[in-house]
Amino acid sequence: MSDSNVQIYERILDAFNREGVGGSMRYFDDDAEVYDPDVPGGPYRGRDAVAGFLSQLIEGADRVEVKAARLLPAGDRVVGLLRSHWRRGEADPQMELTDAHTLTFRDGKVVYWRAYLDPKEALSDAGLDPDLLEEVRRST
Repeated sequence: MSDSNVQIYERILDAFNREGVGGSMRYFDDDAEVYDPDVPGGPYRGRDAVAGFLSQLIEGADRVEVKAARLLPAGDRVVGLLRSHWRRGEADPQMELTDAHTLTFRDGKVVYWRAYLDPKEALSDAGLDPDLLEEVRRST
């Protein structure tokens, strides 16, 4: 099951990068929840609220792209060590954020999405060795 969840995570990123927020929402359960401790007002529950949260994060950006440095299965969860690139306007410099997101799956759909600024915390919360981060950094 974990390998298929990794593949679904890859499809979510691909759909988001090609089609935006709307394209990625088909992979989320109707009752999905997103929690980002660094964004006030959460957690956000329901597919519409998740879409609104994501739209708010990228609001004003001309181009956003999220790439996985590594996707690591952990039971019904997948930890994504991610690099996000976005630009607000042609004259603005491109910005980059490296963080981690853990998606929990049920029946092929995301039911819970948790964002982390500290990738080691994401790995630890998913029951994975936080030292994996150093291995990932060396290989990228």
